[in-house]
Amino acid sequence: MLRKQDQQAEILKETNETLKNFVDISVQQFQQQQKFNEHFLGRLDQVKEQFSINFERQNAFNERTIAQADKQNEFNERFLSKLDEIVKKP
Repeated sequence: MLRKQDQQAEILKETNETLKNFVDISVQQFQQQQKFNEHFLGRLDQVKEQFSINFERQNAFNERTIAQADKQNEFNERFLSKLDEIVKKP
C-alpha cells in the first residue's frame, strides 16, 4: 500500500512540477508578447506621426502647385487674348 502511495505522490509531484513549468513559461510568453505589443504600438505611433507630417507636406506642395498652375493659366489667357488682338488688327 505504501508503495502505491509513493507512486501516486511521485506522479503528483511530477504533475505539479510540469504544471508549474507550464505556468512559468506561459507567464514568460505573456510578458514577451506584452513587450512586443508595446514596441509595436510605439512604432505605429511613429508611423502615424510620419504619415501625418508627410501628408501635411504633400498638401502644402499640392496647394503651391495649384496656385502656380492658376497663375500660368491666367498668363496663358492674357497671352492668347493679346495674340487675338494682334491678329484682328488691320
